[in-house]
Amino acid sequence: MFYKRSQHTYPDGDLINALALANQCGVSCAAITKAKQSNRIDSYENSKGKECFHRVLSAIQFHKSRDRRHVTTATSGQKHAGFDNEMAQAVAHRPEFDNPNAAFSAERDVDFSVAMAETMDLATSKAKKEFNLAKLAELKAAEMEGRLVPKNAVAVKVYQLAANVQDKILTMYSWLAPEIVGYFKDRCGQVGIDQDKTLQIFDDADHAVGEKIRKACLTSLKDIASKTVENILE
Repeated sequence: MFYKRSQHTYPDGDLINALALANQCGVSCAAITKAKQSNRIDSYENSKGKECFHRVLSAIQFHKSRDRRHVTTATSGQKHAGFDNEMAQAVAHRPEFDNPNAAFSAERDVDFSVAMAETMDLATSKAKKEFNLAKLAELKAAEMEGRLVPKNAVAVKVYQLAANVQDKILTMYSWLAPEIVGYFKDRCGQVGIDQDKTLQIFDDADHAVGEKIRKACLTSLKDIASKTVENILE
């Protein structure tokens, strides 16, 4: 917000121009102009009608309203202190490194080893991110080429196949039992067993043999029958 002379009581001695504020904050004049245009900092009219900034309040406003999430380059003050863009990004969340030169002039202790450690951590994080992105791209390519199939899709397919197999096995007794009984009836005839005795022996045999087959199939399929789409692969 721009305060006219009648709206504030600050003397001209407390007011500075954009260049002085930029030097104080360790940034370019363009950064100060951008902050003013986005209403991040206030400005004040001096006794000569010129727009100025407060040497203390405006600097505090500038640093407090700084968007530290999107730092990509080092500020002028950081460059003079030997920071590169990566180091500036690494310490963007630490206000004490906003303007290292100002910190030295105020005889405050700024530990550059902290900045170096933060930079190394950032470089490691970037390397891990690039590795994971490359791995993800590789998996996506494999999926599109048909070399990689989603686990859930495989589970559904396996479950469907298992269900079909289960249905066929559980109905096997209906045709297998008569075949088994018929085979032994024929054998009885071949060895000369009387037909009446054969009929007596195999009376209701289809049902009895079929039940034994069905129960055996149920026992064998108990594990498969208890599986679901979620755990069919386990």
